[in-house]
Amino acid sequence: MNSEERLYHLAKEIDARVAAVEQAAKTGESLPLVLDIAAGLGTVTVDGLGGLVSVDLARNAVAGQTGTSLAGHVLRAITNAESAAAARRKSLVENAARETR
Repeated sequence: MNSEERLYHLAKEIDARVAAVEQAAKTGESLPLVLDIAAGLGTVTVDGLGGLVSVDLARNAVAGQTGTSLAGHVLRAITNAESAAAARRKSLVENAARETR
């Protein structure tokens, strides 16, 4: 194989890696993530980038909470969901990069 052919194959390999990583990033961005709020208070949903989509509260569970404790539980759940979405995206991209080697 001459050097032009080696360069061509290397370029094709790089293109495949970039495409795999880009696809993994798109997948990570498009998948919503739902996490439970502590104390059975409901769920929070974030998009794949960690942006808040919804907070769904369980009416019966919320009745026993003070405003401060409810706010604390919901805020922690949102923060955890944002972090989990970022970690999932990072993991998908890293796995795609490893698989194309």
